[in-house]
Amino acid sequence: LAVYGTVGEQVFNNLKSFCAKKEPHQDIFHELSVTELNKHLSSLMPGLSAKVFRTFNASVTLEKELPRVLPGDDVAVKIVSYNDANRKVAILCNHQRSVPKGFGSTVDKMNATLSQLNDQLNELQAMRVAVKKNKPKAIQLRQDDADDADDADTKKAQLHRFTKVPTVEQVDKKIDSWMKKVKALDLRLKDKNEVPISAVFPKALREKFVWSMDVDSNWSF
Repeated sequence: LAVYGTVGEQVFNNLKSFCAKKEPHQDIFHELSVTELNKHLSSLMPGLSAKVFRTFNASVTLEKELPRVLPGDDVAVKIVSYNDANRKVAILCNHQRSVPKGFGSTVDKMNATLSQLNDQLNELQAMRVAVKKNKPKAIQLRQDDADDADDADTKKAQLHRFTKVPTVEQVDKKIDSWMKKVKALDLRLKDKNEVPISAVFPKALREKFVWSMDVDSNWSF
């Protein structure tokens, strides 16, 4: 509160009094409409609205989460980490959506793919062990099997990226993270971890928010 001086103390005390006789499920400002609020805010500054504050809070939350991504990580892993941070932003802004009709079958398909990747990884690791023990006859290769030593590492990387997908889908069934990316994230955070913006935002959004592209990677709120 000290950061905001007497104004912060007054706001805090007002909120306490507003909540004094309310249940946890009740709105604090039950008589205030968004239209009235935005009208008042725009009278203070043209273009100012409740969405501006929500965008700021969401973007600051995202900015705090992104440094947890390791600089050496693969871009695909960084994107998973970005989506995790984005999900926390969606929770902050309470954006939810109903469960899609095909959600169950989608998760089943992803789990099947995950199981297949696990099997392939185990097979490749067994092949590697056989080669190291100089027992090539123990390896049953199909005609189209590659004998590249990096195959196991490739499968391992795919598996690492894929294991997060079902969890992401299961959480996103109730949290509309995509809408949060569209409406309440500042694209000026794009270069923090050297992830191409095209991997996160589609062309339509990049064209819509062209003004946010002209900042360097050290920009912060």
